Amino acid sequence: MRRGTKIGWLLVAVSLILSVWVISSQSSNATTLDGGFEVSDVDPTVLQGYTGPGGAITIPSSITSINAAVFANNTSITSVTMPDTVTSMGSGVFQGCSNLSSVILSGGLTAIPDNTFRECTSLSSISVPGGVISIGSKAFYETPISSISIPAATTSIASDAFQQAKNLTSINIAGGSSAYSSSDGCVYNASGSRLLIVPEGKTGVTISAGTTTIGSGAFRDCTNSASLSLPNSVTTIENNAFSGSGIGTITIPAATTSIATQSGWTPSSIYGYANSQAETYAMDNGIPFFVIGGSEDDDNGNTDNGNGDNGNTDNGNTDNGNTDNGNGNNGNGGAVDPGNGTGTNGAGGTAVDANGNPIPGGNGGVATGTANGTSNGAGGHTLDNTPTTADGIDTRYFLCIAIFAGGVGVIMYSRFGKMKYLSEKKK
Repeated sequence: MRRGTKIGWLLVAVSLILSVWVISSQSSNATTLDGGFEVSDVDPTVLQGYTGPGGAITIPSSITSINAAVFANNTSITSVTMPDTVTSMGSGVFQGCSNLSSVILSGGLTAIPDNTFRECTSLSSISVPGGVISIGSKAFYETPISSISIPAATTSIASDAFQQAKNLTSINIAGGSSAYSSSDGCVYNASGSRLLIVPEGKTGVTISAGTTTIGSGAFRDCTNSASLSLPNSVTTIENNAFSGSGIGTITIPAATTSIATQSGWTPSSIYGYANSQAETYAMDNGIPFFVIGGSEDDDNGNTDNGNGDNGNTDNGNTDNGNTDNGNGNNGNGGAVDPGNGTGTNGAGGTAVDANGNPIPGGNGGVATGTANGTSNGAGGHTLDNTPTTADGIDTRYFLCIAIFAGGVGVIMYSRFGKMKYLSEKKK
């Protein structure tokens, strides 16, 4: 029994000695390469720090992984060239590098993790490598990039990846993507039925024909767009699709049967059909509503609200007043309903306030046609699954814990055996 106790205490002592060794080795396990790049002695392919002078830097070709926040808040770095040997990097690697204006990423990267270029306020352009599968949360937050192309391999883009990128006007998805498509610089699911991301820098948006859903957060913080016309295909406006946007005038078709809560967004006017969900939403939220056509039950070119007699159509000739690749000019019954054509402002349309009372002299709204065509494919927007960083808990700690637990177990077992022996001896 005493022998067992001694073995137990020996194991505890060994675990403590190993712990001290691991801690001390971690405090001095870095080697500084030429240029101020710090790598791990345990794995010299891992870049874990940078103490160089900044300016234009080129990461050594021996590096395959970059730990999180290695260059974070370094204002002396102006450009970075990353070798194709790098296959992974942690989150926030370049976050806060306010003078970083040029980056050449590794062709071997498979992810742009969370906060990678957050607040890189001098980065005006970047090329995303073709093998990148995911783009993480706030990866380009507050960057001044004006356009970006996403490769077909990308299957996960965080909905806030480009938040506060106020100069961004175009996000283009390469053809052949199984998850996304793009039209007019906006991001849709692969089939083009759901609008996912509208760049915050756009001053006007033409929503793709065939879009059925305006996704949650699609127009978030789009303060540069003042008006919007939804195509007749839109049936659903999801929760907070327009939160924080500057859209003051919106035209909503009769086909829209679901409009969820929109926090932080109160348009100055909503145009739509009488007895429609658009009218209900306007009245429920105290927003002036302007009637542009008959009720949602009327079909095939209604004559409600003053359709013209001089060969001019108000809302087109087919299906709830949508035109088909044509122009409806100077109709007397309000704005042209969103469809596949364009039209000028109608004059003298019927306008009502939030309580349904007529507004004298109200004019019809402004609406423009939508772009034609959708992208083919299957798949939808997925949440970001950014790969974890290369830096983690040293596995040697687990060995120390295991030895320590074994030692304690042996001691307790020996003590229990001794107590049991004494108890039986007393009997």
